[in-house]
Amino acid sequence: MMPALLLALLQVAAPTVGDTIWIERRLPLPGGAEVRPAQWPLEGNLGLLGRPVVRRDGGDVIVAYPVVAWAAGSHQLTVPGPILIRADGRSDTLPAEARTIEVASVLPAGAEPERIAPQPEAGIVAERITSPLPILFTLLLAGALFAPIAWWWLRRGPPMNAARPEFPPVELPLDEWSEAGEHRAVAVVAARALRRTITGLLPGTAPAINYYLVAVTAAERPELLRLAHRLRDAGHSVEYGFRQQGVGKQLKAAAAVGARKAVILGPDEVAEGVVVVRALESGEELRVSADRLVQG
Repeated sequence: MMPALLLALLQVAAPTVGDTIWIERRLPLPGGAEVRPAQWPLEGNLGLLGRPVVRRDGGDVIVAYPVVAWAAGSHQLTVPGPILIRADGRSDTLPAEARTIEVASVLPAGAEPERIAPQPEAGIVAERITSPLPILFTLLLAGALFAPIAWWWLRRGPPMNAARPEFPPVELPLDEWSEAGEHRAVAVVAARALRRTITGLLPGTAPAINYYLVAVTAAERPELLRLAHRLRDAGHSVEYGFRQQGVGKQLKAAAAVGARKAVILGPDEVAEGVVVVRALESGEELRVSADRLVQG
C-alpha cells in the first residue's frame, strides 16, 4: 500500500506552457533579521508574472517567484539569492541557486503542430436582453405600499382650526376719563354705543361715518388724534381704533362700521402734511392735504 502511494506522489503532472510556476527558495531566518527578495530579470522563453512573495514557515523564510514558460522542454534557471538584513544593520546577499524545470506541451503527445486541426468556431454569444418588467414591478410595489397612506391623507380632511380663547370684554373707565377732562373720548365711546343700538333696532340702516382714520405706525397716532378733532369740529363723523393695529385690520374695521372712506396717515404723509383718502367701496385713492380734507 505504501509503495503505491509513494509512486502516485512521484507521478505529479508537470506544468505546461502558460502555467504559473512558483520557484521557491527556503532559508533559515536568524533572530532579528529581515529577508528581502532580489530582482530577477528573466529573458527568452521564461518570464516573471509578478512580484515575489515572502512568507514565514516556522523558523524558515520562503521566497517565491511566479514564473511562466512560453516553450515546452527543460529550462535551466538561476534563482537569485535573497538579501538578508541583520539586526545590526549589516546586509548580506546569499548566493544564487541553479534550478531545472520541466515544462510539458499543451499539444497532444506525438502530434505535429502543423497537422493539428484548429478548434471549431465558437457560437454567437447571446446578448443580454434588458426588460422593463423589474422597474414596472418595483413601481407597482411602491404604489401598493403608499396607496393606503395616500388614502388616509386624503380622507383625513382639512386641518381643524384651533379654538381661539375668548376674553371677556374690557369695560372702559368712562367716569375716570370724564373726571380727567377727556370729554371727547367719552363722547366717542357714547357715539359708538348709540350707533350699535340704532343698528340693532333698525337693521340695514347703519349710521353713516364719513371718515375712518388709519395710522400706519404708532408714531402717527398723535397726528391722527389731532386730525380727528379737526374733522369733528368741522362737522364730520369720524371713527378710529383705540389701539394700534396693522393697516389691513384697521381697514377691515372701517368696513365693519360702515365708513365711507378711510384716511391713511403714514410717516411720509405726516412729513408732507398730506393724507391718503381711500374710497372703501371702489378702492380708489387720492392724496390731499389735511387742510383740504378738513374743509371738505
